[in-house]
Amino acid sequence: MAPILDFTRISWHSYWWDNDPPLRQDHDNLPTEADIVIIGGGFTGLAAALVLARAGKSVVIIEKSTAGYGASTRNGGITSASIRPSHAELTHKFGGDFADALYLEASTARQDLQDFCKDEGIDAEFRLSGWFKGAMSPGDYDTLARQAEHLNRLNIPCHMVSRADQHSEIASDKFHGGMVEQDIGGYNPGAFFAGFLRVVRDAGVQIFDETAAHDIQSDGAGGKLITTNRGSMRGGVVIVATNAYTGGREHRFSRFLRRRIIPIRSSIIVTQNLGTARVKELMPALRMYSTTAKLTTYFRPTPDGKRILFGARALEANPSHKTARFLYHRLLDILPQLQDTLQDTQIDYCWNGFVGYHRQKIPAIYSHDGVHYASGYAGSGTVWARWCGKKLAEHILGGDNAPSILIRQPPKALPLYNGTPWFLPLVYGWYGLQDRINQRRRH
Repeated sequence: MAPILDFTRISWHSYWWDNDPPLRQDHDNLPTEADIVIIGGGFTGLAAALVLARAGKSVVIIEKSTAGYGASTRNGGITSASIRPSHAELTHKFGGDFADALYLEASTARQDLQDFCKDEGIDAEFRLSGWFKGAMSPGDYDTLARQAEHLNRLNIPCHMVSRADQHSEIASDKFHGGMVEQDIGGYNPGAFFAGFLRVVRDAGVQIFDETAAHDIQSDGAGGKLITTNRGSMRGGVVIVATNAYTGGREHRFSRFLRRRIIPIRSSIIVTQNLGTARVKELMPALRMYSTTAKLTTYFRPTPDGKRILFGARALEANPSHKTARFLYHRLLDILPQLQDTLQDTQIDYCWNGFVGYHRQKIPAIYSHDGVHYASGYAGSGTVWARWCGKKLAEHILGGDNAPSILIRQPPKALPLYNGTPWFLPLVYGWYGLQDRINQRRRH
């Protein structure tokens, strides 16, 4: 019997907004100049601003909507700093030293996020739970085992879980075992952003909501002139921190980034309050979870342990009954116990967001024509966005801090592409076919 969803109970916005909604900023007059102007008020922009403000620079952030309105408070709160290409793929493309350095930097970035919350007094409900990645076939399990060998060699703690033992991790028969990476956890991104915003404002950073950048031009004196819908201002240094929320052709400044960043829609649902006992019954280890499927899904207990959050690729520009039903069926495919014969588990929240990809599927910090960028977090911006903003700011200042392996040449533009990912249906179709073939090889 098909599950019956009560769509009237669904809130079509981020679950985190009902806990810690984005904080609107004061609409003062836009200053005429600042040492640093940052376009984008998410994790990346705030992280860069904090480092630069504490170094004595005057910093202004301009945000076309509301600070934190984008991916910063629309994500699933899994602090993975996941790297999409495997260690073997990175070694083949860039060499073993680069692959090792990138995986080590991801581990450092995760620890730095945890330390930042503690040092700045941000109660983000952070929990170092570990991350279980479920293998969709025996071959995937073998691939994860090789990955685990590399991670343990780098002193990044992880271990394999056999199919016979996986019920200690999750009450599902969907997987052929999996891998647990122990230095990954989860937090409440709404609470984190609210605390982060407080710290940044206390450092003297000015943040202007509903201020859209239109163009960036050299001012002839070594700086830049930024034109916005609220007037123009001069910046000695300009950082673009918009990632997958860069905007369209009406924003002339964004043309360079639009040709390099692929905005991919992601959708998330959150179940009704199931109670802590029921959630623990379904997820005994209370970890963060994902799969090895090409069209991957991710899921987790909410920080209070009473609901399940589940995310996957988005079907629609704006979430509707179709989106909620699609994600619900994907969740039931993993945890069919949620479909009770007497009463189906209901969905209370459903929303969309964007994640940003480059062709190489790894984050990048770079400069072009005197403007600085950090982008392409490939769905793991909960860690990478703050880390890349911080490392970009340190790079601008110079000094003794260890440089990031992600500071490189700008990513290459995609041919025949100007910001609208027309090719994604073809990619999704190809990935779906690969997943179906892989599923037939499970046994």
